Amino acid sequence: MAKTLDLFWHEHPLYEKYRMFTCQECHRSAIPFFEVFYGCFRCNIKWHPYCVPRSTKNINHPCHPNHPLEVLLQGPPSYSDEKCSLCQRKLSNFVYHCKLCNFSIDMECGNRPPPHKVDHPKCHEHALTLMGREVSFTCNACGTHGERNPYVCLPCSVMFHYDCIDLPHVININRHDHRISHSYPLKRGNWVCEICRQDINTTYGGYSCNKCPDFFVHSKCATRKDVWDGTELEGIPEEVVDVAPFEVIEEGVIYHFSHEKHNLFLIEDVFIDGAEDMHCEACARPVSSEKHYKCVECKFILHEECANLPLTKRHGLSTGIFYLRFGKDFSEQNFSCDACNRDGRGFSYKDEEGVVLDVLCASLSFFKHPKLHPHTLFLTTIDRGTCLACGENKLNVLRCVDCDYSLDYKCATLPLVIKHRCDTHYLVLRSGEEAPEGKYWCEICEAETNPERWFYTCDDCGVVCHIECVTGDFLNIKPGIIMKNRENKFEVGFNDHDSRPKCTDCGSRCRFPRFFKVTRKNIEYYYCSKACFQNAKF
Repeated sequence: MAKTLDLFWHEHPLYEKYRMFTCQECHRSAIPFFEVFYGCFRCNIKWHPYCVPRSTKNINHPCHPNHPLEVLLQGPPSYSDEKCSLCQRKLSNFVYHCKLCNFSIDMECGNRPPPHKVDHPKCHEHALTLMGREVSFTCNACGTHGERNPYVCLPCSVMFHYDCIDLPHVININRHDHRISHSYPLKRGNWVCEICRQDINTTYGGYSCNKCPDFFVHSKCATRKDVWDGTELEGIPEEVVDVAPFEVIEEGVIYHFSHEKHNLFLIEDVFIDGAEDMHCEACARPVSSEKHYKCVECKFILHEECANLPLTKRHGLSTGIFYLRFGKDFSEQNFSCDACNRDGRGFSYKDEEGVVLDVLCASLSFFKHPKLHPHTLFLTTIDRGTCLACGENKLNVLRCVDCDYSLDYKCATLPLVIKHRCDTHYLVLRSGEEAPEGKYWCEICEAETNPERWFYTCDDCGVVCHIECVTGDFLNIKPGIIMKNRENKFEVGFNDHDSRPKCTDCGSRCRFPRFFKVTRKNIEYYYCSKACFQNAKF
């Protein structure tokens, strides 16, 4: 039977139990079977025990030693900034407060006060003592500003945030393939943080790579939840993993693990006109002027870059390790990339949490094309942003640290040049800043183009096309691919004929370069886009 409690701030008896829940006060979820909570059967509300007051009595707190703190049950007073003076989280209903100093802390900071002395901190070789007062300082471990309650070592004249005294020494982050370690001060130099892309002050602490002499990261950036998996690796031997995807047989000849039948031969210095029927098995994009590996006995082709894809890698969209999926079991399965939301069929990367990336997005750590934008773009945060190439608001965008410019993964992985039936020449990707003056209409759909968005154009003929009209929804699926599902046969068709098929769903002629053809009971149905195909009921 659950233990019951009568606490002064709630009108009903509370019970004590272990279970998955979300705390009414701090709004954080508990780990199932590892945290106890107080709950009310009648109100269906639950709290962490440390997020509620135990008594109406004032408390003494080491971070505010001059005055006692009183319990407030209706939130912080209106004259306060409504943030906890220690952890800076937004205050909720229960608050410890000093009217004389306008000092407020939440229940967790009040019921779990920091220790007065830390004998063996990770950040320093000596014991540290809490300075329980308001004082402006710069933390020696992370280099950021603090306003109160530092931990100090007076003989060494150093100060640390409470959150920084146990920063992990050795960690893996999702922006680098090697381990990085914490130290202070850092090696002198003009370093830029590899995550936020801001300058690093080497007077203070940070993380660096022992194998890469110019890789440095701010302490706060390296330990972000979206960057670090939370595992301290000090004392744990590093595993040596072979990530090479092929064996070299001789110069220009490899045995690739994704093609067990035959060796692949490197093809150099070629230009394949009309290469629409030759597509890379990994990324599904056409093979034209790029170096590539080819099987002389069958139609298996890999871009040289795709042939060198590592078997494992890290990526900024997950803290886990991504594993390359290839071969018959995976290349014959459709997937949706969690970065660009394109459907794909070919090689992909997947981590243990189920995040799936196509090989183009998985290989994209930054975007640098001066003709499209003068600065380099990086994945600095995982906040939402508006892509200035297409105008859509996306969760994951690459950002420019020099100006307010963002680009989503779908636009960042667009082909720089592409062949389309609307023109005899290759179409070139251009930014909105390069749009010609006046009004222009898309050569394919004949609708007006937006001069502020990216577009495709022919430098010889001057035609202008919408990006979506040139690429369609099935850019990462090879034409000719046939899939079967029970009594249905699905095929990705290449729309290269004058008599374009009519879409079964919307009734218009398919204007995109690829379409879905579904054969059901010997009857053919055509779908011009992913949206139209999803409307079909099979």
